[in-house]
Amino acid sequence: MTERSDSSDTTKCPLCGDVNECAVASGRDPESCWCMTATMSASALAAIPIEAQGKVCICARCAAGTPAGD
Repeated sequence: MTERSDSSDTTKCPLCGDVNECAVASGRDPESCWCMTATMSASALAAIPIEAQGKVCICARCAAGTPAGD
């Protein structure tokens, strides 16, 4: 989780830049999003840039605290 993405792109994870698979950003029902049942890593949530908080979703890999390449 070292490469940060442009926080204005709601389809990309602000931590790693990968596609975040966000249902809301894709125009789907928020309840259908993977994040509704996922456990989020506290360190990943703390790493979200202030300008992206509440606006851009992280990806499942970052949410789980798994570094890129694993």
